[in-house]
Amino acid sequence: MKRLIILTMILGTMSTMAMADAKGGREGQLSFIPKISMGKDVGSGFTDDTFKGINADILYGVTKNFEMGVNIAWVPYGLDMKDTTGVKSYDDTLDTFGLMGVMRYSFNQLDLLTPYVSAKGGWVFGDAKVVSTSDEVEKIEGQWAAGVAAGLEYKNVNLEIGYQMTEFKESTNPGFQKGTTQEELVYVSLGYRFE
Repeated sequence: MKRLIILTMILGTMSTMAMADAKGGREGQLSFIPKISMGKDVGSGFTDDTFKGINADILYGVTKNFEMGVNIAWVPYGLDMKDTTGVKSYDDTLDTFGLMGVMRYSFNQLDLLTPYVSAKGGWVFGDAKVVSTSDEVEKIEGQWAAGVAAGLEYKNVNLEIGYQMTEFKESTNPGFQKGTTQEELVYVSLGYRFE
């Protein structure tokens, strides 16, 4: 809950910073920025694999410096169940789909480089199932995600480093909730802006 409050404060601060002036700017402009991402879970150990995924920002320039929009994402997680005893079958991939609101503030342009910060938050969909030898079904479901990032834009190429927290719900058949798992991800992404 504390992290959600901190994220809300960051988003509020970014919206007040949007009144600053910049060279050029993107006020009234619609942009599409597809990205590829790689990262590592640094907190929960939810998966042993390196995170890989694709996502895209669809942004609208509210002011010269401030853009708002949506982020859509697809992430395949490799689940490692080899050492678990009593497993009859399991989905070895948890495919998640994210739909998040995103805000981005670009600082004054430095010649060809434009530094920026962004924040996003929203829902994550997707699930995987594990069936034990006693036919008990455990389900892992995506719940929500929130994150912050900083990056540089060179012409239309975006290089970004960020932190994202994603929460997953774990439950067993017939509907008993076991708890939640939070993934803490540090990632790097590379994208290109289409205007």
